Amino acid sequence: MEQVNWSLADLYTESAKVNDDLLKLKERALLFAVKNADISNIEKADFSVTVKEFESILESLAYPASYAELLYNENSSEENGALLNFVMEEMTIISKELVPFELQIVNLSDEKFAELMDDNSDMKSYRHYLEKERKSRPHRLNASEEQIVMDKLLTGREAFSRLFDETITNTKFYLGSGDDKEEMSESQVLSLLHSSDRDTRKAASVSLTEGLKSKNHVLVYITNTLLKDKEINDRLFKYDRSESSRHESDDVQTAVVDTMISTVAENFHIVERYYKLKARILGFSPLYHYDRYAPISLKEADISWEESKDIVIKAYDDFSPDFGEKASKFFDEQWIDAFPKEGKRSGAFCAGITPSHHPYVLTNFLGKDRDVMTVSHELGHGIHDLFAAKQTYLNYHPSLAAAETASVFGEQLTFDMLKAREGITNEEKLSLVCGKIEDTFATVFRQTAMYRFERAVHARRKEGEIPANVIGDIWQEKLQEMFLDSVIMEDDHKFWWSYIPHFIHTPFYVYAYAFGQLMVMALYGKYKEMGKDFIPQYRELLSMGGSDNVVNIMSKSGFDITNKDFWQSGLSSIEDMVKEAEDLFKTIGHL
Repeated sequence: MEQVNWSLADLYTESAKVNDDLLKLKERALLFAVKNADISNIEKADFSVTVKEFESILESLAYPASYAELLYNENSSEENGALLNFVMEEMTIISKELVPFELQIVNLSDEKFAELMDDNSDMKSYRHYLEKERKSRPHRLNASEEQIVMDKLLTGREAFSRLFDETITNTKFYLGSGDDKEEMSESQVLSLLHSSDRDTRKAASVSLTEGLKSKNHVLVYITNTLLKDKEINDRLFKYDRSESSRHESDDVQTAVVDTMISTVAENFHIVERYYKLKARILGFSPLYHYDRYAPISLKEADISWEESKDIVIKAYDDFSPDFGEKASKFFDEQWIDAFPKEGKRSGAFCAGITPSHHPYVLTNFLGKDRDVMTVSHELGHGIHDLFAAKQTYLNYHPSLAAAETASVFGEQLTFDMLKAREGITNEEKLSLVCGKIEDTFATVFRQTAMYRFERAVHARRKEGEIPANVIGDIWQEKLQEMFLDSVIMEDDHKFWWSYIPHFIHTPFYVYAYAFGQLMVMALYGKYKEMGKDFIPQYRELLSMGGSDNVVNIMSKSGFDITNKDFWQSGLSSIEDMVKEAEDLFKTIGHL
């Protein structure tokens, strides 16, 4: 297989330089801590300089941190793992020096904070960040306590997160038996669940289950440990709900997320409606968990990396040339690591670094139509980061609640381009529409079901360590609720919670996928209504990065995401897609 590798040389050309930079940053952080041990009487001009120095240290720290993590994700070798661990340890030392200053900002009196901010043009762009920090006051400890918590991260959550990554990366999956037995990666096995051949899908399902079962005792222990770690932290930091700290970090109110989650759950009947249609299209019933992603078309044409590149760039370029230009940079300047390889993490992501440095994209491209959509999705994240580069570092990263906006929008652009291409038949259109429906279900309904699973296991962990079979039962229950009577979750599926990294690395993050998809459906509807006049408004939305919360950002586009009707409108659009698939199938009559 060909290789398309990113180049990390514009971060570092050698690991020794990482150590040099971390030594300098430790010195800077120590001097900063000494100089700003008491800011209770700081003057406005000095405050501006101090906040910018604080930001500069954090921004400089992003380079060694990003380099070590990207290198490890590309190849989880022992050497790269050791480097990542070293960088994390040094980062903890540096970050601890900054904690007292952060807490002083949080605990400044309202009067003093107003004095420092009023008529201070240098601080205008930092107001949202600082006010967000100050809202965390009820959930902060004193400096010594928070420094201890940070120290314990290295032997706690971070250690078990790395153990999870290495366990999954090194798990062997086998297909076939005897001389025909083939070893596969997790990404390859998951890809086979999309095969047009039912026996292949079933074999891939068994292979995935057997591989996960072989590591089940480790994965269950990791999960129980991190669930308990989260419970302890929630108690220490005074969060009454397991998901609340995630929402605070994401700059979105828990009530807004609750409204979205409950509204999606009320619409699980859309999933049932579609999969009952799919059973008719495929000609067999019942459907099992390994049939979910069976293609409607029996033709599974491979697509090359170059073809994928051309499709995605054209989709963005047709929307707006500056979007196409930004997308092209990822391919032309080695910002993508594209194909599976030994030691590489599964899945896909985009990593934003700093406003002055470009992002990086990782995929595991296997030459299928859905891989094109994945590339489009991750480039959407990258384009978002490039537009947000007008912000300073503290305002650069969009909150997780808004982070999926550009990625899902990009997928929709690519889908519409493929659907409108000249000469497409109704059979091809049905296949494309069904694929889009299933991708949307995975983003909205499945992520919501997984969020509900997380809530249930976090609640259950408070009663004591959870046995493997109980976690599996909760997983089955929450996923079956999504499908109602349309798909049967067999026992093999009970182990599939254990390979999902979001539960380990970013608890309760999965809601953001549904959040982003439904927001984009509203934004995309506005684009269809306004045409090219929408583009400046959308460009500005992306350029805001994390400089405001998602409620305000969407409000500027005319949407009230606190209202249940907003979320229902997006879900009704999904149901319209199911109706389109039903109508196409009636037109065709058979496949």
